[in-house]
Amino acid sequence: MNRRRSIGMVTLLILLIGAQACMASAGKAGVQAITPHQFKSLLDRHQGNPDVVLLDVRTSREYNGGHIQGALLLDYHSRDFVDRLKSLDRDKTYLIYCRSGNRSGKSLAIFETLGFRRAYHLASGINGWSREQYPLVQWSGREKEVIP
Repeated sequence: MNRRRSIGMVTLLILLIGAQACMASAGKAGVQAITPHQFKSLLDRHQGNPDVVLLDVRTSREYNGGHIQGALLLDYHSRDFVDRLKSLDRDKTYLIYCRSGNRSGKSLAIFETLGFRRAYHLASGINGWSREQYPLVQWSGREKEVIP
């Protein structure tokens, strides 16, 4: 009985240390994947805040078909994608999404490499956003759509 209890305690300790290490590295990097609910919560909480930037890393065709209101387009597949990221303010917070979470997840790694402090990607992409029935807007041609 005592041996089982000791093994259980050691296992629990190892799990706790591992979880703590993961949380420390995620917090240190400042970049992470989040759920549609967390993403929407951040958007709602920081609406109108110029220090929080919403980035759509899909193609312009995808963007024009429907995007999250206020999103700026920065096509992941463009030749100058990384150069354009380099021109962004690293002190701002970036909320990034694509269709399924693949491109935004890859973008997150680039953000981290470039030294951005706070970047969050919608892990399930706009598909997950839509499944939660959160709103999308069609491109009107009037809003600023592209990161210069």
